[in-house]
Amino acid sequence: MQHFDRTGSVMQVVVQKQWWLKNWLGAGLLWWLVGMLLLPTSKLYQQGVILLFWVPGVLALLSDARVIRAWLQPMSAVLIVFGAWSALSFTWAGVPVAPKELKIFLYVLLAANALMALACIAPVLLWRLLALSALLVGMLAWSSLVMFYGVEGRGFSERAVGTALVNHPILGAQLFGVMGILLLYLRRHLPHPLQGGLWFVALMGYAAILVLSQSKGPWVAALLALLISPLWSGQRWQWLLSLGCIVAAASLLWAFPELVLQRGFSYRPELMAQALLKIESSPWLGLGFGTPYLLPVEALHTSYEHAHNIYLHIAVVLGLPGLFAWLLLHGLALIKAWQARDTGFGRMLCTLLCFAMLALFTDGVGPWVKPREEWFCLWLPLFLCMAWVALQRQDSGQQRG
Repeated sequence: MQHFDRTGSVMQVVVQKQWWLKNWLGAGLLWWLVGMLLLPTSKLYQQGVILLFWVPGVLALLSDARVIRAWLQPMSAVLIVFGAWSALSFTWAGVPVAPKELKIFLYVLLAANALMALACIAPVLLWRLLALSALLVGMLAWSSLVMFYGVEGRGFSERAVGTALVNHPILGAQLFGVMGILLLYLRRHLPHPLQGGLWFVALMGYAAILVLSQSKGPWVAALLALLISPLWSGQRWQWLLSLGCIVAAASLLWAFPELVLQRGFSYRPELMAQALLKIESSPWLGLGFGTPYLLPVEALHTSYEHAHNIYLHIAVVLGLPGLFAWLLLHGLALIKAWQARDTGFGRMLCTLLCFAMLALFTDGVGPWVKPREEWFCLWLPLFLCMAWVALQRQDSGQQRG
């Protein structure tokens, strides 16, 4: 009888620990995904991510064997190798880099750990919060447009941005594109009253701000990702969505050709050519982590500080080994997403990864940055894939047990 009482007490403690830990992690996830559109300073945003998301993730890692096992997957190994190579390149960087800058590699690992911890401890809560966050950001997209064109009185020829910290048209469009895909696929994880008109209104908010941001890279990425989505989904609504995207794109081009075609390719081909010359000068080691470089554009008589292409930027700074590790990481994620294409979450991951990879082809300053807009395209799709793999392994282990 005493043994039974002790066992019951231990189980009660475990349940109580998981209750407060999962809610702590859930609050952190909401802060990460929604906070940029609400908070006044990046310092406050990043401190909140640390305290509300990464800290409980570490506690979960130290107290729950499931989180430790979540790290035992190929994507985790490649991520660690990529981070190690990036940190090692600090030794041959062309300029002195403060050692404290190396903490950015720890930031990424802590974020991945927190998301996997929430998936292991409370998967239902994870899907619900992802859906609610996407719904809320979709409504905030409308408020951003009201603020930008209404309160501030901007003209419709100006490129729309989000509220608070989301103040760059390209990076903001990438953020809204990622969150829009989450909302599109996670509808059934919303409370039933929110799955109807409010879901549709939020989805249209994403479409509106993507168009009015006038950022062609995210436009093309979203269009292509949705056009090819029937490859991993035979559902009728997916085919109808692809057809709708074609009609919408054609209508936009016919009605507002100057909006679609203005600024041409924004000198992306010239920047890519200059980046390739940089890679040729140091193909294996790259310039080293933290080394600045300039890419001249003769037509503008100016230079740009990065290639506006994440793949070329990684090759310039980290060499071909760094680029290989980055592509391998995405390749593994795509394989896992494709294998799960018979599930709604797998189909979402396929679309999300395609959008992110295409969007980063026309813009991206590098993977090793503090939490900000870039993380939505750079890391969120990869972390979700890692969380999915960890959850699938956990479920199969329980079935065998």
